[in-house]
Amino acid sequence: MAASAYGVIDDLREKIRRIEGRTSSCVRFVPSGWDRVDAMLPGGGFPRGALSELAGGRASGKTAIALSTLARATRQHGFAAFIDGRHELYPPSAAALGMDLERLLVVRPTAPDSAEGARAALWAAESVLASGAFEAVAVDVPLRPLHGQAGAVGAMLRRLRAAAEKGGAAALWLGVPGGVRIPCMVRLELSTGTAGWHVRRTHARGVHDSDPMSEAVVAVHHAA
Repeated sequence: MAASAYGVIDDLREKIRRIEGRTSSCVRFVPSGWDRVDAMLPGGGFPRGALSELAGGRASGKTAIALSTLARATRQHGFAAFIDGRHELYPPSAAALGMDLERLLVVRPTAPDSAEGARAALWAAESVLASGAFEAVAVDVPLRPLHGQAGAVGAMLRRLRAAAEKGGAAALWLGVPGGVRIPCMVRLELSTGTAGWHVRRTHARGVHDSDPMSEAVVAVHHAA
């Protein structure tokens, strides 16, 4: 790994050292804040200590749902993190969704469109998740630069799942339609239309997709 990648991780570890050691919330699920979305999630929210996926294109609502979830996870004075591997996070949007920016760690590895940047972002995500210092973590990392490295990508994603289990955070992977299948507990697919966001639950461990509320339309006035 290049020196710049090590620099990102060293800086991240220093930030984690400053806040780790506090007691994490015992709440097992973190709600998104949208009732129709939470109704299709086991327990009424995204599970802690597990990896969940929000898959959708631009303006599908996945980033807004992730940020709203992070905001709710930190209401009891906790911390959240956003691994911004695409360099597309707009902090005012997070604030508009109720996120206290002083409680949000944003990690932006250099060279977002390169294999080096993608690997650095995934290593950073693993460090953050395993630290136990965060209530919820969103991971937005493009895997396209790692095309042709399927074995390595699969191993890194399994490490992310293990890190989420170790650290106890609600981990949200922001994916794309038709992208790499994530080893997740819950998977929602999102798209946008004239009525709002269309949300479809395509996987939830222990829940059948034919159960009520496996699909919903969420009427909103903004999308991210």
